[in-house]
Amino acid sequence: MREMLGAAKDPDFNLKLLPGWERHTPNSADRTAIDEALKRRMMAANRPDLHAALKVHLDQTFRSMQEQGVIAYFAATSETEGRAYVPGSIVATIRRSPAGQSLDAYVADAIRNLGATPLFEDKRFIRFERESSKTVEGELVDVSTICYITPIPGSNRRRGLQLTASLARPPEMKATDEMFVAWKTALDVCVSTLRWERPAGHS
Repeated sequence: MREMLGAAKDPDFNLKLLPGWERHTPNSADRTAIDEALKRRMMAANRPDLHAALKVHLDQTFRSMQEQGVIAYFAATSETEGRAYVPGSIVATIRRSPAGQSLDAYVADAIRNLGATPLFEDKRFIRFERESSKTVEGELVDVSTICYITPIPGSNRRRGLQLTASLARPPEMKATDEMFVAWKTALDVCVSTLRWERPAGHS
């Protein structure tokens, strides 16, 4: 939309991903590829019924990402021998301030009311967490949501990149569990590697 209106294109970004993690664009081609991979695995396991249930969940997930305006997502979708499994994902969205104002007011509110702090003392990012519980396939799980926000270069702080990481754990695993803390630290390190790329055609 910005390009159609003649505005400069926002720069792309990249992250140094965790082992086995890949970047995806939540479009129909990506959804089809994931569905086909799920189908192959479930047919090999002689569980076509499970594939049907997973397909419903997959469709719901992609509809949700579309409604949220997700521009990219990151997850452990590649098999890597010996990789340490982190049961989570990261989605990328664009946060815009109302009426074209600066995001500074939002940042100040997040610091004051949500406990936001710089990521590893890097003031380009603010980071805050939220805790919730939900039922997945009849099982109760606790979900930690970690939000990271950084201004987009050239936006005069009117637009920010928001990376939202989600981690699920069983209720018996405490938030202070050593493994869970390691998972969160791994995601923090991943986000801290963010680097911006110049839009195509810019020197």
